[in-house]
Amino acid sequence: MNWSLLIQVLGGLGIFIYGMKLLSESLQRVAGDRLRSFLSSMTRNRVSAVFSGLFITSTIQSSSATTVLVVGFVNAGLISLAQAIGVIMGANIGTTITAWIVSFLGFKFNIASFALPAVAAGVILNFSRKESRSGWGSFLIGFGFLFLGLDYLKSSVPDSAKDPESFLFLQQYTNMGFNTILLFVLIGALLTIVIQSSSASTTITITLAFSGYIPIDAAYGMILGENIGTTITANLAAIPGNRNAKKAALAHTMFNVFGVVWALLFFKLFTGIVDDLIPGDPLTDKESTRFHISLFHTMFNITNTLILIWFVNTISKVVSAIVDGLASKTGKDKDSIRLLQAGAVKTTELAMVELVEFTKKIIRDTYDFLRLTEQILLQPYDAARVLQVLKKEEELDQVRTEVLTYLNQIQETGITGNYAKDVLGIMERVKAVEEMGDNFASIARKMRKSHRQKVSLDKTFGNSVKEQMDLLKHHYDILLVNLDQSETFDILGNPQIRNQSREYRFQMIRSIKKNDSKVKKKKYQKKDNLMPALLYRDVSRNLDNISRLLNAAIYADV
Repeated sequence: MNWSLLIQVLGGLGIFIYGMKLLSESLQRVAGDRLRSFLSSMTRNRVSAVFSGLFITSTIQSSSATTVLVVGFVNAGLISLAQAIGVIMGANIGTTITAWIVSFLGFKFNIASFALPAVAAGVILNFSRKESRSGWGSFLIGFGFLFLGLDYLKSSVPDSAKDPESFLFLQQYTNMGFNTILLFVLIGALLTIVIQSSSASTTITITLAFSGYIPIDAAYGMILGENIGTTITANLAAIPGNRNAKKAALAHTMFNVFGVVWALLFFKLFTGIVDDLIPGDPLTDKESTRFHISLFHTMFNITNTLILIWFVNTISKVVSAIVDGLASKTGKDKDSIRLLQAGAVKTTELAMVELVEFTKKIIRDTYDFLRLTEQILLQPYDAARVLQVLKKEEELDQVRTEVLTYLNQIQETGITGNYAKDVLGIMERVKAVEEMGDNFASIARKMRKSHRQKVSLDKTFGNSVKEQMDLLKHHYDILLVNLDQSETFDILGNPQIRNQSREYRFQMIRSIKKNDSKVKKKKYQKKDNLMPALLYRDVSRNLDNISRLLNAAIYADV
């Protein structure tokens, strides 16, 4: 084995993948908010969803990052399964851009002549204190590294015409007819699974075919296999997610596997069309090889999308039946949030939207605490409602743990800029909401105990509790209504909103002070009236805590 050659290939691949990582992550830093807004507005129907997936993948140069991001969005409930399938279809088309970049630039120019200046300019910009300028600096460094890696790959793979002996070990696998194609489908899939980057494996395929290592049909087979291999990343990301996340990942796999099956069935017809459209015989003209492969890659993904875009709802039903069936057998259906990663490319900045949406969902869900607690306090005792509150409080504790784990993972990635501020604000809000849940659960336990002791609130204290519950509902509405009007928590920094929150907080304090004076009256010092008064005092303390925590959730750093 030529160890020197192997080291050059692995080194070139490493530089290429690192360049793609920098390119993708820097674009997320620079355009993360705009991409998030774009995705949420462009998934209203299946066609716009496809175009949004195409655009995002073309922008961040990683279909894996896009599909993992989509899995996270589905997991957080930001987009539906049908919308996610459309975005994934578009991502498959968007990833073909890499092949065209490689075909047009990678073999035609002296790559180092523009890659090194890009790295130099990027390093200068990267030292800028301005976030956007620093992000563009990282982008240029990534761009330069990506093509330097490509240059190493190209130069380390020898030309078979000049070095025929290096081609002999593959020769035995290239004359098996259709079995050769099947074998290289498997090789392409395994290669992509190992390096978890379809862009990198596509580049390797083009390089091997251009250098004469493999015939064009084998390269086509590798491209098909890479479309299967790239689905592994989304499936790995979906493992800790809920059923919907797993459904999105499975839909990606079904979509690509179906495409490979029909492409193999009509292989000669399909490749014949490619040969007719691209001038030059790839068997004799190696210059045309890269364009044949790029067109095959693009036509395959576009055709597959055109076929299956009409069956998005059917795919949704099939994957739902499979995942729901498996979940019912195993008894597992975990609603969770995890920091998702696509191979070498982290989606931290873009995945922040999952964290924001998940936190909003927690806040909305805790409104059920308020509704159930009002019924427990003001309606005849119902043990089922108490159990509901206690169960919700246990679930909220678990969710808080998951979100804090997620936040720690984000901080470990060294997140910068406005996202760092968002992380601190979300930490405060999650803590406040979890403590609100503790207070609601405390009220439920007190009412259960008082019911067993045959103690209840009299009419006076019942009216006081109703007044305070109404204040809490109005206070909570400030939080919910404004969150629904904004994609982030920034809107809560509005002085008018904060003044409204502070006013409800003051009203709650005045109400509790007014009613505390009633508790001290002689009437409530007698034995028969003392227990309802003490019950009210305990409950009102919890309601006061909830009011304080609501105010803290609104005033959290934004």
